[in-house]
Amino acid sequence: MRCRTTVAAGMVLTLARSLIAAPLAAQQVVKLPAEDRLLDADFEEVYRVGAVAGEDWETFGNVRDLAFDRIGNLYVVDTQGARIVVVNPEGELVRQLGGVGQGPGEFDQHNTTSIRIAVLSDGRVAAFDQRFSVFGPDGEFERTVRLRDGAMIFMPRLDVDRRGERVLATGEVRIIDIAMLRGQADGTLPQPEYRHVVRMDLTDNEASLDTVARAWLPPGEATGFIPPLSAGALPQGGVAYTDSSTYAIKVVGADGRLERVLTRPFVPEPVTESIRQDERERRLKGLEGDPLGAGRSGGERGAVMSSMTDAMRAQAESMEFHPVVPVVRRLRTSWEGYIWVQRRGEEPVSDGPIDVLTSDGRYLGTFPEDVMAMPGAFGPGGLVAFVEVDELGVQTVVARRQPEGIR
Repeated sequence: MRCRTTVAAGMVLTLARSLIAAPLAAQQVVKLPAEDRLLDADFEEVYRVGAVAGEDWETFGNVRDLAFDRIGNLYVVDTQGARIVVVNPEGELVRQLGGVGQGPGEFDQHNTTSIRIAVLSDGRVAAFDQRFSVFGPDGEFERTVRLRDGAMIFMPRLDVDRRGERVLATGEVRIIDIAMLRGQADGTLPQPEYRHVVRMDLTDNEASLDTVARAWLPPGEATGFIPPLSAGALPQGGVAYTDSSTYAIKVVGADGRLERVLTRPFVPEPVTESIRQDERERRLKGLEGDPLGAGRSGGERGAVMSSMTDAMRAQAESMEFHPVVPVVRRLRTSWEGYIWVQRRGEEPVSDGPIDVLTSDGRYLGTFPEDVMAMPGAFGPGGLVAFVEVDELGVQTVVARRQPEGIR
């Protein structure tokens, strides 16, 4: 029997039937050129923060997420310190949010690696660590918004809907609890037919979920080289996303209708036995030790995490594979609504060139492989932020500004 559940045990969040939108029908297919038009990656550097010998606030342990607000302040999530560092457009400290603890506005020490943030249109900050903590524009904690109590949630990066108090999950939202584990074991867990691009409203004390689009869920039981579901918000409430093995970027309007599909004629690579074996070994290596921190958690939570880790190892050893390696690895959208699409590199799981498209179907060009990394965050006025790591492992956050032609 097929199981799509969490990262570990195959369990994925199945949304209520009332949230499922009608199937989308493409209005326009835009065929973009096959030949790359190379772009200049020499962006203007605005500032950089992070140093071993710097002040305490700019000594980062593990930068996990980045986000800009509408006036160009940059928010840096340092999961080692369980904090959010805010710097102004000159790279100067504005404030710090969070800290380890169980109190309002603090982050549980067991969940710090899962912190994700989005800065809402009014300057408030939504930070997720199994629950949403909402901070005001002044950095003061306002309230907690629950998503699902008693469960373990795997949240992708967050993007913001600039029309209100809503955030977009840029990939699959995955959830696991004891009831789901039992449902998988006894065969009563309903099997989803789609993956979902989900938007979450944080107005009340419990987040409400809305399906923006139903994405393709490949048939069969394969877990290797499944085409990624990767999405980004567009300025007027629409969404761009990819869910295919081929190069097919879908643009959905604010009304939920599929407006167009942007394509380039790249052919996915067939998965060979050599590729399968390399991928199994890569996944097993990543699961060495205690990757989910079951030992730190202890109790029922630790037992669930230990069970998940065992299931992940078993799955990696016996995993089945999608027949081809997807062309696209990830997608992000800029403040102005440009779509950045990262293709795969020479190796099946390596990062390759980055295409820049417009939502109305224009191809602006491509940043060559190994010249430009996918930005960690996009901001107003062409701002982008990256995390750089030196030979000693020291992390520096660098803010740069894109040239006029691609913003």
